[in-house]
Amino acid sequence: MTKGVLPPVKLDTSLDIDLLPEVYSPSDDSFILLEILELSPGETFLEMGSGSGLVSVHAAKAGARVVAADINPNAVACTRRNASRNDVGVEAIESDLFEKIPGVFDVIAFNPPYLPQEATSTSWMERSWSGGGEGSVVAVRFMEQAWMHLAPRGRIFTILSSLGGVTSVLKAAKERYDSQMLIEKHMFFESIFGYRFVLKSPVAEIRQGSINSGLRD
Repeated sequence: MTKGVLPPVKLDTSLDIDLLPEVYSPSDDSFILLEILELSPGETFLEMGSGSGLVSVHAAKAGARVVAADINPNAVACTRRNASRNDVGVEAIESDLFEKIPGVFDVIAFNPPYLPQEATSTSWMERSWSGGGEGSVVAVRFMEQAWMHLAPRGRIFTILSSLGGVTSVLKAAKERYDSQMLIEKHMFFESIFGYRFVLKSPVAEIRQGSINSGLRD
């Protein structure tokens, strides 16, 4: 699978995106994620860490069936609000990564917190950018869990940062996914990378076997 086979999701500047306190506002990394995202109408789409819901609303506008998840209840409320304001269907769920996420998806997108600092308060805003020790704690957890929620030939689009333990994330992904860097942008004191991950064939077969077993049960 190469970039461009599927239609990209284009930025729609006419969308009405509102913001709420304690919710991560769309930033450069949000728009980079949107820039690399490719999906087809009718595909199932999960945005992990939806924040304001910007990416989820774009995906719904593109014809995907969308689930948005965030650990922050304020972000869940903001995503629902923006879906309603833009007249699209988005199922928003409060969940710590995949904890409360049922089913499998054709596409999963995630802009994880990646700054190398432990959260020192209960502020949701601080937790939205704090990636723990070297900045990769949340992203590594995500990569370790996401494969069980991918449909056959499913793919992941995610953001990594030169500040956020890229090597650790790629190492965690190496066993199960083929990875491709789609974009690199230098921004002030860091580089932002947009990656696509696709399940390796043997892992995809295991995943399909798990799905078939669940259907028989």
